[in-house]
Amino acid sequence: MRCDSWFLLTRLAARRVVGARLPLTRMVAWGVLTAGLAACAAGSSNSPGVPPALKHSWEVNFNRGDAAAVAALYAPDAQLLVSGSEPVKGAAAIREAVESMIRSGVKLRIDASENVGSGDVAYVYGTYLVRQGDNGKELDHGTYVEVWRHRAGEWKITIDINASSVPPPAPATS
Repeated sequence: MRCDSWFLLTRLAARRVVGARLPLTRMVAWGVLTAGLAACAAGSSNSPGVPPALKHSWEVNFNRGDAAAVAALYAPDAQLLVSGSEPVKGAAAIREAVESMIRSGVKLRIDASENVGSGDVAYVYGTYLVRQGDNGKELDHGTYVEVWRHRAGEWKITIDINASSVPPPAPATS
């Protein structure tokens, strides 16, 4: 793995694990981060990451009902991981999943609070909000992380992880 890719992955891993309650997990995450930074400090350079207009096109294309344009943002071997669902693997399956979401009538609002790149790897982290229609009831909100790779002159999502902040419904009592 290239040094710049290692730097990004260790930074992302630390960000996701720092809040963990297990002290050992926290120590391992910090150890990995420290080792990665030490090994890469001399040769690492961060870039702005994914072009913001490209990142924003996911939301724009989804809300206008263009599942093909959304799916085109994913690498052929990409994975979409959504809370409460099995992984969706491959751009064709991701397109089917996006088409299903579009048919449900939901609209999305996606914000990117971090967009960091180094070499041919970038990650985008932020929040999302799902509404029934343009100004309808809020159905879901949460956070996401996308890992993008720059291959053959194009940025493509390789993994897209969404974590709902809405607790699952309580089990029915009999």
